[in-house]
Amino acid sequence: MYAFKRRAYWRPSSLQASVACLSVALATTPLAGCTSLPSSGPQASAVESEAKSPKTLPFRLVKYSAQASSILSAYGEVGMSTDGFFRGGGGGGALGAGDAISVTVIEPTSGGLFTGISSASAGGEGSKIVTLPDIQIDGSGMIVFPFVGRVKAAGKTPTQLGLEIESKLKENAVQPQVLVRLSANLANRVVVGGDVKAPGEFDITPAGETLLQLVTRAGGPAARPSDTVVSLTRGSTTRSVRLHALLQSPSSDIRVQKGDFINVSTVARTYLMLGASGTSAEFPLPAEPLSLAGALGRAGGLNDTRADAKGIFVLRYEPRAIADQLAPGGPGGGAFVPVVYQFDMGTAGGFFLTDRFNLRQKDIVYLSNAGSVELSKMLDLFRMTVSPVLTGATIAKTGQGLGQ
Repeated sequence: MYAFKRRAYWRPSSLQASVACLSVALATTPLAGCTSLPSSGPQASAVESEAKSPKTLPFRLVKYSAQASSILSAYGEVGMSTDGFFRGGGGGGALGAGDAISVTVIEPTSGGLFTGISSASAGGEGSKIVTLPDIQIDGSGMIVFPFVGRVKAAGKTPTQLGLEIESKLKENAVQPQVLVRLSANLANRVVVGGDVKAPGEFDITPAGETLLQLVTRAGGPAARPSDTVVSLTRGSTTRSVRLHALLQSPSSDIRVQKGDFINVSTVARTYLMLGASGTSAEFPLPAEPLSLAGALGRAGGLNDTRADAKGIFVLRYEPRAIADQLAPGGPGGGAFVPVVYQFDMGTAGGFFLTDRFNLRQKDIVYLSNAGSVELSKMLDLFRMTVSPVLTGATIAKTGQGLGQ
């Protein structure tokens, strides 16, 4: 009998097998970069990088400083942009088509042109005061006056029209004096509609009413002033302003003109808090100014285990004039430019700056994750990947032991 010698074949250890399996698993797991890990938004470094080479919407990155704070405070809250269009409103002094006027003629002596017409004594012997029935201005802006004929009335004040009629009557009447009074104001009217308590048409007087006065006549807004937007349409041009801004800035309270349309709407002011904050949600913006520091406090502050104190951002659209001062020559066209403000709360000075930055409607506050958080996510994913492999290796080793 021949004795057969057992040959020793190399067999990988269970640890080596585990490492090999782990290598395959990691090769098929997307760990190439932190951007592939689950996240509520970009890191601070990603925002800074995209500002230099935007992939989607171009924006301007502004690292908030004392200088930026001074620029914003100089502009204050953005109010009604008139562009000179709505300036110089003159009220309702001029007559217009549809108006009705009352005309009184005074003749100091008897035997005048209006003798025989029902009149009253003027106080002097023989003096006559004649008040004619109301005369309505026709669609072409004209009236027909006795002994004068057709006279252009539209576009003139009652005083101007009285002087013109008086001048024409002098050819036939004896030292006439003419008084014209508006008896029915149908041309000088504006419409107030929307979220007011008493919408309707309202007369405007020669004194000249303003937006606030007309909104008050209509019963006032249905919502709080900070949530109320007043829009003025004149012809084909419309401008809007928050009622709260009108109350705070009387210079924006412009005079209305006949034919204007005023619409009052309710638009709640809100801002978004996203990322590594205590609470990610949409918050109401109060009537009084709310600083970024106050907004962070309302949301529970920065998440200690996630937030990057140097990666706090506020995203908003700014008028081009402001954006050009904050970041000259940056990308973005149009009347409003997307601007991203970056805050650093890693220093004491950064805390003061967040208290000098007031939020506006539709602002987006984003708190980025710290880099260590991304590393922690990668390690967690690593552990999730390793655990099944090691478990499988343990089972295989146990099976080998049982089979021996």
